[in-house]
Amino acid sequence: TPVDLEGLQGLSPSDFVAEWKWDGIRVQAVSDHGVRRLYSRTGEDISAAFPDVIDAMDFEGTMDGELLVRRGSEVAPFGDLQKRLNRKTAPQSLLPSHPAGLRIYDSLIDNGEDIRQLGWTDRTIRMKQLISDLSTDRIDISPELPFDTWDDLAALRADPPNAVIEGVMIKKRDS
Repeated sequence: TPVDLEGLQGLSPSDFVAEWKWDGIRVQAVSDHGVRRLYSRTGEDISAAFPDVIDAMDFEGTMDGELLVRRGSEVAPFGDLQKRLNRKTAPQSLLPSHPAGLRIYDSLIDNGEDIRQLGWTDRTIRMKQLISDLSTDRIDISPELPFDTWDDLAALRADPPNAVIEGVMIKKRDS
């Protein structure tokens, strides 16, 4: 759908950040006192199909992100992720050929503390620290997109660098 540039014009771009919306499935990654789970946006526990991601979740908290198949720094097409979805367990043959990972959008709980009331900027500082402490490349942070004007952002959205990008997410810095 086209960007509603007219609707954005009354807002200051400097009050917002933007990120790509990746073509995976939205999940909440929960690690609570050694119990690690992945939940789909409908609340379904999909942990058993993604033991490689569960093993990488060496943090204490809850994060919101996108579950993807990644090969190195490249995000694979959604069809590759679909081969691992809707399974009670992960077939051992798919683990090396379809390695899953998380691209994190936000941190909700950090070491038992609900941080949703903090502004996006403060949550992001904590999220970056938590991710940097992990010893895995399966979990990373969705990078911010550089833009100074809404037209700049519309241009980025119109020409994403990768076919596995569905669009752009805009977040208010103090939200």
